[in-house]
Amino acid sequence: MIQIRKIAPKECYPIRQKVLWQHKNIDDCGIAIDEQNDAFHLGAYLNDELVCIGSFFKQNHGEFSAPRQYRLRAMATLPKAQHKGLAKILLEKSFNELKFHNIDLLWCDARVVAKGFYSKLGFVTNGDSYEIPIIGTHYLMYKKI
Repeated sequence: MIQIRKIAPKECYPIRQKVLWQHKNIDDCGIAIDEQNDAFHLGAYLNDELVCIGSFFKQNHGEFSAPRQYRLRAMATLPKAQHKGLAKILLEKSFNELKFHNIDLLWCDARVVAKGFYSKLGFVTNGDSYEIPIIGTHYLMYKKI
């Protein structure tokens, strides 16, 4: 059974470390704004095991004119749970949450390997690719909510 729930930032650390930031110690997998008041973190549980995460922050990007923006960061699914639709379900839940709070736009720095996934969910690429040191090539992507 799949469940999507709000989770504490520290619950994200193990998946962030395993999937996204293998070069970091688990205690260094926090994001400076994890605890800001309007941030929220969602987790997808498969048979009561946390296997997919996403963190959402009230943060505007200068490329976009929408007044109310959120940023998606550190979206990750454990390898054993990938390609089961969990990340899609988690993001759809986030869209509902953002819509409820009258957010206009969600944006993210998408890794090359995730670009197609985000595109299928209605995200649009903005500009050319760019490098994030140690991590790799990314695209700025956004979705109107």
